[in-house]
Amino acid sequence: MTLEEFLQSEECVLMLIFQQYSPSVSQAERVLESFVSQHPKDARLLRVACGKEDELFKRYKIRSNPTVLGLRKGREIWRHEGYTDAQTMDQVESRLVGNHV
Repeated sequence: MTLEEFLQSEECVLMLIFQQYSPSVSQAERVLESFVSQHPKDARLLRVACGKEDELFKRYKIRSNPTVLGLRKGREIWRHEGYTDAQTMDQVESRLVGNHV
């Protein structure tokens, strides 16, 4: 499966984009892994380390380290910049894994 095919998934793709690994990236990674494990049929996780010159960085207009994007069929349905916690994921759960067209 290519990256583009993965991004075009019917399921919600949670893409963790970061420039350099840090405690906030590690914390976000744990929260997202937990969320995906609770929704194995509805959500997938993609970790992307990239720099400002990388195509994905430009394509999704990344401004913060880390940034989490919720994508469905390649389209952004949610964005969170910086610290991500379980409470944040609980608040957007229905948007990410609920009924969708």
